[in-house]
Amino acid sequence: MKLLVFAILLFSPITAQAQVATLLESNVAMRNARLLRVQLGTGVALNASLMAGQRSGILESPAIARRPFDRAVISWNAITPIGTWLEIAVRARIGSHWSRYYRIATWSSDPRLERRSFAGERDASGSLDTDTLKLTDAGNAVQIRITFNTSLTGQTPRLRRLAVSSFDSKTAYQVSREASDRRAWGVDIAVPVRSQMIYQGGGEVWCSPTTVTMLLEYWGLKLNKSLAQRVPKAVAAIWDKVYDGGGNWVLNTAYLGGRGLKAYVDRLASLNQAEAFIRRGLPLVVSINWKLGTLRGAKLPTSNGHILLLRGFTKNGDPITNDPAGKTETPGDIVTVYDRAEFERAWIGHSGGIVYVVQP
Repeated sequence: MKLLVFAILLFSPITAQAQVATLLESNVAMRNARLLRVQLGTGVALNASLMAGQRSGILESPAIARRPFDRAVISWNAITPIGTWLEIAVRARIGSHWSRYYRIATWSSDPRLERRSFAGERDASGSLDTDTLKLTDAGNAVQIRITFNTSLTGQTPRLRRLAVSSFDSKTAYQVSREASDRRAWGVDIAVPVRSQMIYQGGGEVWCSPTTVTMLLEYWGLKLNKSLAQRVPKAVAAIWDKVYDGGGNWVLNTAYLGGRGLKAYVDRLASLNQAEAFIRRGLPLVVSINWKLGTLRGAKLPTSNGHILLLRGFTKNGDPITNDPAGKTETPGDIVTVYDRAEFERAWIGHSGGIVYVVQP
């Protein structure tokens, strides 16, 4: 019975205050979707696939209302067998007018197919900056279009989850000042350590895939599943051909989703909100940057974009991280405690509080 209670606490939903993203992960959530040569499964969980004998098809989600925003990040989880791939696109409603669809990415876990964002997706209403939709005026809803493709008869990609996180750039880069309840202070989740710096050709550009492999090993051990992955293999599976890097947020969460985890990009307003995840045993991947002298103890003197893992808090509330920029794969080089205020500024001030949320 104690084990059951623990499982409920560990995997219970995060509070509405902390979970900003809208998740579409059931057939009910897609009941008003437009389907063209695509079918929904018969169970409760979302499991959209091509109809038998079809080589391509489209799922267009219902309109997803959001508070006024000018930035949005769309993430997805899908199973993409050999010979199958998805193209993901998004449009925004601005007032009563819908923008055109901006292509976000093509995605497949098939190593023979490419994973890429799209350059030049812009017009007067907005643009797609690698993984982030940027609007010129405030939007109030988004709609997502998924194009299913296969080159092999009988094979189909299967869409399992969509997530929408959006925010107003005028206020999102300011740290929220709600009080911490301190229940996460003193909690440290023992996530295995990995270094991005020990690989030839890696270095600073491999931070996100390296952090992802930490989570894969952690959840594999936790769930008694074979999830661990070598860093170079994860880099190859996540690499964005157009962006020419491994730091595309939504390709990282798509990769985790393809390995059987629930993974999506979200946005939090402070470390106080991150504490809700840590208390439930959910380490977070966070996106930060800093200038020289503004993040004491940093493994690099400065960075215009770095991904690391938030694993807990000291008894004084300072964040404990697995920083993949450590020179060796030892806890002494990777596990790093940062000053709370400096870390929040590096995180919220850079990405507006972007995190990867990953759980079973």
